[in-house]
Amino acid sequence: MGKEIIYIKMQCQLCSAQLRRARVDYMDSDIIVQKIIEKTGRTYDDIQRTILNKQQELSNLVSKDGATYIIAKELGVDLFEDTKRRLEIKNVISGIKNLNLNAKIFRIIPKREFEHKGRKSQVANLILIDQTGKIRMSLWDTQLKLLEDLNLKEGQVIEIYGAYTRDNNGIPEIRLSRNGGIRILENSDIKVEIAAPQGKRIHISDMKEGEIYEVRAAIVQIFETGIFYEMCPECKVRLKRENDSFVCTKHGNVDPDYLTILNAVIDDGTGNIRAVFFRDNALKIIGMSLDQALIYKSDILQKINALGKEFILKGAIKKNKLFNKYEFVVSEVKNVDAKEEANKILNKLGRNN
Repeated sequence: MGKEIIYIKMQCQLCSAQLRRARVDYMDSDIIVQKIIEKTGRTYDDIQRTILNKQQELSNLVSKDGATYIIAKELGVDLFEDTKRRLEIKNVISGIKNLNLNAKIFRIIPKREFEHKGRKSQVANLILIDQTGKIRMSLWDTQLKLLEDLNLKEGQVIEIYGAYTRDNNGIPEIRLSRNGGIRILENSDIKVEIAAPQGKRIHISDMKEGEIYEVRAAIVQIFETGIFYEMCPECKVRLKRENDSFVCTKHGNVDPDYLTILNAVIDDGTGNIRAVFFRDNALKIIGMSLDQALIYKSDILQKINALGKEFILKGAIKKNKLFNKYEFVVSEVKNVDAKEEANKILNKLGRNN
């Protein structure tokens, strides 16, 4: 056993030396896992279990990175081969620390400004696509200068380097690190075009999982669950409360940012379903800005005047694995415009005649 461990450590040291000779950034376990997923088709959870079992098999004398190198070698995954194969969007997961990706700009969501506790921020979003899917990339504050300096436009193919990914309500999202950036690629084989999801108007009773829909429905119940969640402004991890302070395990005592989540039941007369509203969409239902809502944090449910009110809601049907039930994850909230709705009905009647 002792000789085996010494051999394994030597192999890990050799891998590190190979990485340096290959002139690539240090590969932590997340990047190696991505390569294993690409080459073998195994799932993320399956690989993580295999890594944990390998560490236990070796009496935890090898780090997670070292165990991941070993698993890659056992599965025949060459981490250093000279290949044109690149990471595809479908294989991007949360938690990658050094991401390089080629993708096409499908949509640019203009910058928006907001203020919280006297601190002003700006953010713009890029929706990126390739042949395998799409993903959101957020540009914050000084990073917005890239939009102007590069004159980024929809339809351009770009290379993103020095990025990382974080979880956003169960969906990976790309962020740029301080040393990260964007390059425009003049020549690329990414030719994909993905039609923008329109979200056809439908009745709740006709909804199916995985589709994007628009519904006109009323709020009939708001769940008495937590609405405001204290998050670290740096790493976006939920904070722990200690006495009168909020503590991040990585950044210590911090002034929290707040994630707003509202759970409700919507009904359109044909059926009802649980709906989940995040951030700005939750605040639209609450009817207040974040700073206003936090004033009434302890009794915010008594201040919401949305029960029985109709909204136009766009979103997707997903299955909540915790409750084993379907729910409507809302991506857009609009007030009902009576004139616009009447015109839609008249246009529909005209087509049917």
